[in-house]
Amino acid sequence: MYMMFKHLHGTLVVLSLVFLLARVFLAWNKAEKLDKKWLKVLPHVIDGLLVASIIGLLVLSAQYSLSLSSPFFVKKMLGFVVYITFSVLTVLALRGRFSAKLKAPFAALAIVSWFWLVKVAVLKQGIMLASVS
Repeated sequence: MYMMFKHLHGTLVVLSLVFLLARVFLAWNKAEKLDKKWLKVLPHVIDGLLVASIIGLLVLSAQYSLSLSSPFFVKKMLGFVVYITFSVLTVLALRGRFSAKLKAPFAALAIVSWFWLVKVAVLKQGIMLASVS
C-alpha cells in the first residue's frame, strides 16, 4: 500500500509541474485554451490529490504525529507551501491580476521551489541548499 501511495505521489508531483508549465506556456502565447474549464479545474484536483497522497504517505509511514522535530518533514511542508503559493501567484500574474513584470519571476520561483522539493525528497534530508564538505 505504501508503494502505491509513493508512486501516486510521484506521478502527481510531476503532473503538478506539467500543468503549471502548460498554463505558463499558454498564457505567454495568449492562447484561448487557457480559458477552458478543465484547464482551470484539473490543476486544483491534482494539487488536492497531492495533499491527499502526502497525508496517506504520512499515515502509512507512521509519521502521522506530524513531528516538527523532523527537519525532512518541516522542509518538505514549508517547500510545498512555497511551491503552491508561487504557483498561485504565477497564475494570477498570467491572468493580469499583477504587473506583467511579475510573470517571469513568479514562474521561475515556482519552478525552482518544485526542483528544490524534488531534491529534498530524493536525498531524504532536510537540507536547505548544498551541503558543505
